[in-house]
Amino acid sequence: MRAKGSFGVAFESAAAAKSASEALASEKGFGRARCSFAIEGSTLKVGIDADDIVAFRASLNGLLRNLQVFEAIEKNMNAGNDPEK
Repeated sequence: MRAKGSFGVAFESAAAAKSASEALASEKGFGRARCSFAIEGSTLKVGIDADDIVAFRASLNGLLRNLQVFEAIEKNMNAGNDPEK
């Protein structure tokens, strides 16, 4: 059974969304799932098209894990620019 889905991630800027898209470029597809990325303003749109629900879940988990890392890096970089932190 084929599984498809999409979600959007809002970033503080279009540049951050573009950076995240470029960082995730290597995740475009492995075996039974393919991912697509598009930027709309400061939102990164992610689509997953998988051959089955197991491949869909694995791709989703991998993407979300990478986005968590990207978010942590972005927070640390921004905290370094804030003289009150």
